[in-house]
Amino acid sequence: MLLQCPGCSSLCLWSNAGSLDHSERVTDGKTLHRNPYAWNKVANVLFLESPGGVGFSYTNTTSDLKNSGDKMTADDNYVFLLNWLKRFPEYKDRDFYILGESYVGHYVPQLAHNIVRHNKLENKTTINLKGSSSARA
Repeated sequence: MLLQCPGCSSLCLWSNAGSLDHSERVTDGKTLHRNPYAWNKVANVLFLESPGGVGFSYTNTTSDLKNSGDKMTADDNYVFLLNWLKRFPEYKDRDFYILGESYVGHYVPQLAHNIVRHNKLENKTTINLKGSSSARA
């Protein structure tokens, strides 16, 4: 799941779909409560902060901060997913969906394209992409 506005953290998406809620509609806005509608009750959810330098993400190469763009972000996200699946191979054969909102509407189709293209090039399913969706591009 992705939420990316240049310079913004995806924490707000986590607070909407994650296991804890701090919104004023539920509480005083200062206290965390379990979210009864959390997506992790029915699926495994991976929140990704990108591009490098946004939210809690970082880069070891400061030139990346000047040279980043939508294509580079989609490419970096693809490499991240490959490395993540190597680290957690138990998720490799599971269905994979890319979801997000806001500026991520530019990244989701590019990341989905990267996944489909690489699966065809390698003549195997590296990432088991089943669908993608984005809102407010």
